[in-house]
Amino acid sequence: MCFYHRRMTDEEMGRLMALLAVPSISAMPQHADDMKTAAAMVAEEIRLAGGMAEVIVTSGHPLVVGEVPPSNGDPDAPVVLIYGHYDVQPPGNPSLWSSPPFEPTARGDNLYCRGASDDKGNLFMLLVALQRMRAAGRLRVRARVLVDGEEESGGHSAADWVAQDPRPPRAAVIFDSPMVGPGRPAVCTGLRGLAYYRVRVRGAAADLHSGMHGGAALNAAHVLMTVLSAVTPVDGRVPSALSEGVLAPTPAEVESWRTLPNGAGLLTAAGGRPADSQAADEYHLRTTMLSAVDVHGIRTGNPDVVATTIPATAEATLSMRVPPGGSADHLATVLEGMLRAAAPAGCDLEIEGLGVAGASRIDPDDPVIRAAMAGIEAGTGMPVTPVGIGGSIPVVAAMAARGTSVVLSGFALPDDGYHSPDEHLRVSHLGLGVKAAEGILDALADLR
Repeated sequence: MCFYHRRMTDEEMGRLMALLAVPSISAMPQHADDMKTAAAMVAEEIRLAGGMAEVIVTSGHPLVVGEVPPSNGDPDAPVVLIYGHYDVQPPGNPSLWSSPPFEPTARGDNLYCRGASDDKGNLFMLLVALQRMRAAGRLRVRARVLVDGEEESGGHSAADWVAQDPRPPRAAVIFDSPMVGPGRPAVCTGLRGLAYYRVRVRGAAADLHSGMHGGAALNAAHVLMTVLSAVTPVDGRVPSALSEGVLAPTPAEVESWRTLPNGAGLLTAAGGRPADSQAADEYHLRTTMLSAVDVHGIRTGNPDVVATTIPATAEATLSMRVPPGGSADHLATVLEGMLRAAAPAGCDLEIEGLGVAGASRIDPDDPVIRAAMAGIEAGTGMPVTPVGIGGSIPVVAAMAARGTSVVLSGFALPDDGYHSPDEHLRVSHLGLGVKAAEGILDALADLR
């Protein structure tokens, strides 16, 4: 069955392009007004489905909350929570993009823009499914909608809302994870948790002359390297203390990896290189079931000029991914202790926590998950693969804690460049995702 016939209408595409064009970068304060604009646009999409929506002011960025009633007004219709996020990652160096990052551009079957796949494009599929089903009089669930403005910057307003919800639903649907590959939709069976930090060190009151003081004075760059090396992995393994409580993969999970694209191909398609000689072979193990620490950015000195100075200060951002079984809160405390213990005497060390999110494991035999997988296959004509992923979505753990079964899927491909330059989404996958969402909602309506 060819899914290239399931495209969105020109009018739907126009609304998506307008949303993509808003630089809703939650991590950059100068985009606060853009965040408000994007939140208002998402609220309007909910209203287009015949629902009620409001934009809630939080201590961070706005949260969009709404509800779309079933077409027949059935007061006993199953309740399904739809979640997504309208904030996006910073675009990075604009020169690395083939077209401006906030000018949605179609080239071939790809739509290029920051947020095209993560998560505006995927969120839009769910909203259009609600709109089409209501317009056709065939929406048989009560859809509550929660759209986050802080998912990409460690905010907690959505998780707080879920934790305080007086009527947690049985099921939630999120489109924010990739397909296995072309023609292979997936439903997520596990997410890693996340602990994010900024580390600052000071070794002197001011930069020093390396000729006069080199070898005797603390060098902040060297201090930072020493501190970071205490927690970064060797041959894909972090220090054992950072893996406490982590669950071993089940035989079924190990067997499922044999059906997935191989690690070497996935790394190559993403433009990456193996970290060591075993990294490609262990790709699925490492990215779903092992703790990982990554340094995301380092700032010290001025490498653009020739300057024989000893930097006085240095800083870095880093995160740890925590697999299912591990306590993100506990392991975050362990990681912070290891960083502090590695700092040499005489330096000033500041560690700023930027957010902690728990890991999740989702049972593929849960009736909600089984129904959703059947619904995706009914809507798309494609079999569904249950698979764990290495990313983190903080609100999923909050939902699971309230007894909500989370259907986590999505219609980006692994090489669509989310969080990277030239992020894109197959235009044909937009319509495919809408059909999948309709199938899920239909299947969940039959769960009583």
